[in-house]
Amino acid sequence: MEKVKLSTLSKDEIVIVERYTLINTIEDILEDIPSYRNKNVYTTIPRNASFNARYIIDNAIEDEYQDMYEEWYQSIKDDVTKEDIEEIQAIFDRILSRNPTQNIAYDTDKLIEFDI
Repeated sequence: MEKVKLSTLSKDEIVIVERYTLINTIEDILEDIPSYRNKNVYTTIPRNASFNARYIIDNAIEDEYQDMYEEWYQSIKDDVTKEDIEEIQAIFDRILSRNPTQNIAYDTDKLIEFDI
């Protein structure tokens, strides 16, 4: 795994301690270095929540098809237009953008080397 030196990171950078156990900033780490020195601390890659309208609609049609007549599946698939998908996608995007700080997760990236 690629490493990065603690001294090269900005104080407001978000980090993960011990693989998803705790999310902190570099500033938090610097305030109490001894308690973090023997732990694995990683830089992060932010990942925003997203919904895929096409996938959700296809799954909904599959679920409903169980209780419908045989030709229904293809009929309803043909009725869903590109514009329908775009409108639904816009609604999902609008919902998720209302509170961006709640619709984010972090994946680990580089292991931080304690050089200070």
